[in-house]
Amino acid sequence: MHMLIRHATMDDLDAIAAVEAACFPPAEAASSESLAARVATYPDHFWLLVNTESDDDVCFPASVQDGTLVGFVNGMTTDEPDLSDAMYDDASMHDENGAWQMIFGVDTAPLYQHRGCASYLLRRVILDSVLAGRSGIVLTCKERLIGFYARLGFTDEGVCESTHGNAVWHQMRLTLTHAAAEQA
Repeated sequence: MHMLIRHATMDDLDAIAAVEAACFPPAEAASSESLAARVATYPDHFWLLVNTESDDDVCFPASVQDGTLVGFVNGMTTDEPDLSDAMYDDASMHDENGAWQMIFGVDTAPLYQHRGCASYLLRRVILDSVLAGRSGIVLTCKERLIGFYARLGFTDEGVCESTHGNAVWHQMRLTLTHAAAEQA
């Protein structure tokens, strides 16, 4: 299977919304309107992993076609050091020169989950954030995912104030250093 990481365009919106809906419960999934505002405002902060060819591999059904969106990571940049719920739906809070890369979602289509796709995407986000001179990356996750993000170098800062989707969230932070760049 051949994969490509690229940034989003408005033409990707339907596929992005479909993967988002498949990955999160309705109370947590970003709405189509919110995703559209994000893509319109900061398309270079959407990293899309795309299958670039049809695959006859036994691991994937023949229905997986060229150009299929496998997964994506999205978020905005800001000088605010902590991720707040307001950021999810207010694309105007994005500051292209912000010190912190916030991550709103790490989405992998169910067919591709548990195959390393999310880790692959996150390593690219880490590398791009280092190259952009960011101070670090911040995301929130549920308790069951703390270990996954810790393996990529993120530190659990504990339960945060987020009430997004009426769930309990932990804030995770990766402070970027030369060592983080080598890890990516």
